[in-house]
Amino acid sequence: MEIFISILFKIIPLYIFVVIGYIAGKYLGIDAKGIGKLIIYIIAPFVIFEAITHSNLSISTFLLPIIAFLICSLVAFLFYEYGKKIYGDARANVLSIVAAEGNTGYFGIPIALLLFDQNIFGIYILGTVGVTIFENTVVYYLTARGRYTVKESLERLKKLPALYAFIIAVIFLSFDMTLPYYMDNFVISMQGAYVVLGMMLIGFGISKISNFSFDYKFIALSFIGKFLVWPLVIVFLILIDYNILQIYNQEIYRAFILLSIVPIAANTVIFATVLNVHPDKVSSAVLFSTVFGLVYVPTIIVFLFK
Repeated sequence: MEIFISILFKIIPLYIFVVIGYIAGKYLGIDAKGIGKLIIYIIAPFVIFEAITHSNLSISTFLLPIIAFLICSLVAFLFYEYGKKIYGDARANVLSIVAAEGNTGYFGIPIALLLFDQNIFGIYILGTVGVTIFENTVVYYLTARGRYTVKESLERLKKLPALYAFIIAVIFLSFDMTLPYYMDNFVISMQGAYVVLGMMLIGFGISKISNFSFDYKFIALSFIGKFLVWPLVIVFLILIDYNILQIYNQEIYRAFILLSIVPIAANTVIFATVLNVHPDKVSSAVLFSTVFGLVYVPTIIVFLFK
């Protein structure tokens, strides 16, 4: 029970940011699309660069971002194909991203800091790198495809700064280069802005839903992807590694379990808002999953992390 309460108090401030975002969006006329563009094109590249340049890549740990990326892509593909059959429009695109991507950053990192030592926390961060790469490639492409042609979507993807931030970070890592020490506070400030504005954007998105007529079928499908399919894939891979491959240890298993149980990513609201692809449905799904995660995540952790 103690760990449940500790985790609960750790994530409550994130919900306060959502409430503040809702109030600001409802009564102050905040431009959610402008905030989304600020996060995507200015803040996120710095966060990605920092995460990658501070990772400790070996052959086995290098696989972790790849595994996370592939799982996200697999779940997205499955729900995109299913969504095309039941919707036949851009709802299939946004269903695929809300079912596949978890809030591993804003929501998961504070919990990981509470649960893990520095080494395992670094492993968790590597997993989030894979999710972030997925978010800034596949998610952006799929969301854009809800409104644009393949060629137009790829053109938009090429203009995404996060891709170039990733390439530059890999170059820095390869040549053992680092930013000057006086940039540390700048990067820390960018990370803080990423969390605060990202969670507030959920509130902005919710505030723009005119009548709160939620699409419960859409939300249910997104829950199946995020809270059932994702964890089952992780458990399947853990069983394979534990019984056959034996590459990783129990602590790394726990890091990936946490990666799989966090709620739907707040950044899905950002992409849906910026590209104007059913942001109301995405905001609703994120809202329900975030509220559900307030109890679900601590409960799973208490059950599995004994």
